[in-house]
Amino acid sequence: MARPRKKPLNIAAEGDPLTQVLKNIPADKLRAALKRDRMFTFRLSEMDRETMDEVAKTMNLSVAEYLIRLHHYVYEKMREMGTVK
Repeated sequence: MARPRKKPLNIAAEGDPLTQVLKNIPADKLRAALKRDRMFTFRLSEMDRETMDEVAKTMNLSVAEYLIRLHHYVYEKMREMGTVK
């Protein structure tokens, strides 16, 4: 069960890098990307988990949402550089 957020995210903020990346993605592609129907499990060190928890908490996100958003941000940057399609 996902933990509840303490306060809503302000995703419309102009300074939010994720918002800047996502506003260029067509709505149908974004909906497909946000559909959560797959499970991903991996092992990590206690230190990595603690720092991920800390960063995610600071951003008011779950660790899973933090990792997904981080992935989208990195992917978009790599796409801009021509590294991926």
